[in-house]
Amino acid sequence: MQMKPDLVYSVLCDDVRQEMNGKFIFIGVFQNIWAQNFPAVHHRICIANSWYNGIGEFHARSAIIAPDKKTKIIESVPVRIALTEENRGSIVVNFFQNVRFAEPGLYWVEVSLEDMLVARYPFRVSKPRAVKQPEATA
Repeated sequence: MQMKPDLVYSVLCDDVRQEMNGKFIFIGVFQNIWAQNFPAVHHRICIANSWYNGIGEFHARSAIIAPDKKTKIIESVPVRIALTEENRGSIVVNFFQNVRFAEPGLYWVEVSLEDMLVARYPFRVSKPRAVKQPEATA
């Protein structure tokens, strides 16, 4: 019997490491990317997805979508998930190098299972706000 898993969480971050005991460490979790100029290139983006409560073999993908909500900036290859017990899970990490953002705006992470959209969430790419300097007193 096959049962599709649930996406328990999705983390957008700079890097992911795995300890010897199997625990994952998410480094630089973010919701914003700041860039001085556009187009901008972000050196490394990781999307970690945790799948649970399923049985069977599935394929998952992650993608970064442009502000128009249609154009794929980058997409992972399909990653095979094999779940043999209902209460066991799998964490899939997609690493993207040198991701190019043409313009500032609200970009989207999309997570799919068997080519069906499971989750979509936003992150902002923009220029840093100018910090107002205190006025000098005489």
